[in-house]
Amino acid sequence: LAVEFMDRGWSLKQLHRLIVSSATYRQSSKQTPELRERDPYNRLLAHGPRLRVEAEIVRDIALAASGLLNPSIGGASVYPPAPRFLFVPPASYGPKTWQEEQGKNRYRRSLYTFRFRSVPYPMLQAFDAPNGDFSCVRRSRSNTPLQALITLNEPLFLEAAQALALKTLREGGASDNERLTYAFRRCLTRLPDQGEREELLNLLARQEGRLAEGWVNPWDIAGFDQKLRSNLPGDATPVQLAAWTTVARVLLNLDETITKE
Repeated sequence: LAVEFMDRGWSLKQLHRLIVSSATYRQSSKQTPELRERDPYNRLLAHGPRLRVEAEIVRDIALAASGLLNPSIGGASVYPPAPRFLFVPPASYGPKTWQEEQGKNRYRRSLYTFRFRSVPYPMLQAFDAPNGDFSCVRRSRSNTPLQALITLNEPLFLEAAQALALKTLREGGASDNERLTYAFRRCLTRLPDQGEREELLNLLARQEGRLAEGWVNPWDIAGFDQKLRSNLPGDATPVQLAAWTTVARVLLNLDETITKE
């Protein structure tokens, strides 16, 4: 690898491209009995590692799957949603300005999220992004209940679920089976197996029944303004949109969605 680095003009970009495009890096993390016998500790890199992606990519996956991600490159940092109390004492050393973004800038890649050294961005911190006041050689990777709460309830994740539900109804097909396949593939890049399909379709049916009975206002869950009812895709109803939002929240919350396989 050192020789390749020199031969490629000491270019880190070229080195990174070589690594990520290599057959070794692109291996699946799935093991077989034969591989386990030949390389039980994976010292020879017989299979790929299975690990949760970095904090910034966790958020970008949700935005990309929902169709919200703004792919533009370069420019100033942006201010996505964050709790207001973080920027006033005692949470902060002093009052700070945080003008929450609207429009497309709200959904820029996490790389462009503005962070104060003394006030880390909560979602990124929960997924082990390092603070900005010291250097970090290697990030830790934790799995905590707080992370699941974030992917279920953090404002941008909820907006991503709502957008994915709307996109599914618009582009996913005419039947619930087709729509589930569409949404599932956008999040997990594979087809659901029979057990997964049945479980998620049962969830969809239960939520539609619950919403139809009036337990919850479907407009609140779907994040859709009642005045824009005519913008609903095809013959979709607010109840359907809200039920698919619930399914989308589950898909974005799955361990496999944010895990490199």
